[in-house]
Amino acid sequence: MKWIIFSAFVLTIIACGQGNNAEKADMYKASELSAMMREMVIWSNEAKATLAAGDTIQEVPASFYKLVDKTATRGEHLEDAFKAMAPVYTNALKGIERKDSQQFYYSMSIQACKNCHSVYCGGPLAVINQL
Repeated sequence: MKWIIFSAFVLTIIACGQGNNAEKADMYKASELSAMMREMVIWSNEAKATLAAGDTIQEVPASFYKLVDKTATRGEHLEDAFKAMAPVYTNALKGIERKDSQQFYYSMSIQACKNCHSVYCGGPLAVINQL
């Protein structure tokens, strides 16, 4: 009986150790587009807080305007649908930079993200909906 318990214990330790393969976790590298979208989320959160405080957004990162030039995970950046949706986002950013009704253009930028992510990669919608 002790041998069975000992064997089960050893097998459990071996099985648990196999799940902690750090190499597998390090293999994922975000695409250029994915990495930039993570930056967009950070900036959007800051912009939201700025507007909520009644302040003015001072600038939009210039790199966001190069959205269509970034390589996507599955090649979406090459598709006509993606190329048609990207200018909606960048035009909203231009409205923010002109300081025209920043709340309106901020909302437009978030809606552009939602529209695109309803077609491509819906996973981030939960995060986008919080913006």
